[in-house]
Amino acid sequence: MSWNAGMKCMIIYENSFIKLDYNPATDVLLVDMPRIDTMIMPEVRSALAIIAEHVRNYDVKRLLVDARQTKVEVNEESYTALISEFSQSLMTTRLQKVARIVSASEVREKAVKKVYERDGLPLQFKNFEEMAPAIEWLTA
Repeated sequence: MSWNAGMKCMIIYENSFIKLDYNPATDVLLVDMPRIDTMIMPEVRSALAIIAEHVRNYDVKRLLVDARQTKVEVNEESYTALISEFSQSLMTTRLQKVARIVSASEVREKAVKKVYERDGLPLQFKNFEEMAPAIEWLTA
């Protein structure tokens, strides 16, 4: 199963840093996560705010975060704080499910797991290694 499954998708936001691709038929918003390092933390924070804003404005119920290609070059503490801030902003939306295509970064995966366990977010969250099972779970 491909991302768009033969359905028309819309690019609802794009800049040199992130692209948000929305499929209204499945109510899934796909986000390719950017590279994260200390030099661009303000841009990353801004990108995450843009994602949360579009989830809110489009009343998105399902979010697919593709983090496979993202390189995180910050310490675990900074990354955990960033993810916690993002997850808190998602709590003000009607988002129900988040599927995340995981990376090979132990630091990043540990930080994400820590945030979701600690913050007790009221949404379904699941990690996947491939796109097809993630889409299947989101749309089930």
